[in-house]
Amino acid sequence: MADQRHEYGHATNDVTNQLRKEVLSGQYAAGDRIKIAEFAAQFNVSAMPVREALRTLEAEGLLQIVPNKGAIVRLVDEDFVRNIYDIRAALEVLLAERACLNMTFDTRRVLEEIQAEIEAAASAGDADGMMQLNAKFHSEINVLGRNPEAERLLALNQNIIVAFRRQFGFAEGRLNSIAEEHRAILNAMFRRDLAEATSLVRMHVVSARDDMIGCMRRGHKTG
Repeated sequence: MADQRHEYGHATNDVTNQLRKEVLSGQYAAGDRIKIAEFAAQFNVSAMPVREALRTLEAEGLLQIVPNKGAIVRLVDEDFVRNIYDIRAALEVLLAERACLNMTFDTRRVLEEIQAEIEAAASAGDADGMMQLNAKFHSEINVLGRNPEAERLLALNQNIIVAFRRQFGFAEGRLNSIAEEHRAILNAMFRRDLAEATSLVRMHVVSARDDMIGCMRRGHKTG
């Protein structure tokens, strides 16, 4: 039974990741309908993992499930990207403010270790490593915010951002900017300077948004 659950979960993740990639890459146009039977046949799975994938992507905002019509692809454009970063800014500012008040020596040590790895990844130009470490960095801060619902929403948001980054990458010099912005955020948080920390977090999200949109424009032009 445990093996069956593992295989089912693995199949669901595979279908979800592939479908997300195809929607974000433009293989489906806004308004297109996702047909469960076709996707199940493509992955050689039952309909259930596909249905679970559709529910996940609906929660992420990529699809709309309409009664009697099924899953419809939503428009994914620059406005969509701005909206998800606006959500991210609001939630991360909230959690960063609380994290400042809840900072411990143990968490400070962990964040310093992650930051050292981030700086090394930036110096090496390791974009994949940076994405993983960036998620780890923000996760440590977000946990200190002690708001599981905000963390859940950010996790959905993060799936889309990672998929976009894998498709469009980062602008030249952006990895070093991320490392520098993280260092400034940490310094403010360690001082428990709520105003400075939250301002830096907001600017960090805006910088990420602007870089993403710029990369999208260049990617679509060179397509």
